[in-house]
Amino acid sequence: MARELSDKDLHILKKLVPELEELLAQGGVVEYRNLLPPVANHHSRDETDFQERLMRLSPEEMRYLADLVLEGVEGLGCHYPEYAEVFFTLAGRMLSTEEADRLRAVYEKGEGCGG
Repeated sequence: MARELSDKDLHILKKLVPELEELLAQGGVVEYRNLLPPVANHHSRDETDFQERLMRLSPEEMRYLADLVLEGVEGLGCHYPEYAEVFFTLAGRMLSTEEADRLRAVYEKGEGCGG
């Protein structure tokens, strides 16, 4: 599931974690291979903070992330259930209830935290 982040991925990551801009400006390197797990597990203080970060996304960006999850390219397996539910709820609002259900089904398959 791990991958090299594309320019689009990095744009979304910077939108979700604006504090990375300072690190990158100082010559830091982003070594993440996924977007959602590091945002949830390393940068969000709690579920509310994670939700606020995800709410920065446009519907097109949420669609992009949802598609990556459904393709098995982006991981949800490392998320605590509460954080995953935040993602499903926002996907349901921004995309559709059916899309949220599809994402939830991927999560519930329990493929773990690989990649």
